[in-house]
Amino acid sequence: MTIVLKNIFIIIALVLFPFLGGCTEDKAPELSGNKMSVAELLASMDMRHMAQPVKAPDFELPSVGGGTVGISQHRGKVVLLSFWTTW
Repeated sequence: MTIVLKNIFIIIALVLFPFLGGCTEDKAPELSGNKMSVAELLASMDMRHMAQPVKAPDFELPSVGGGTVGISQHRGKVVLLSFWTTW
């Protein structure tokens, strides 16, 4: 029985150790040399910083319950829109 356990341990070690070595490398030095400001970072992603809040255009979407939900129902509240796809 101990030979079987020893073989299982060796197999697990051979499979896991290469992955553990990849997890220990520090990737921060690659990023630390490139110090960008927040404005430069946003511009690189084609995004703009809004100094003043901008009112979202009114729109309605179907709700899970079968009705519709409009953004105007939530004026003055924080709304998180989650865009996702299945492909």
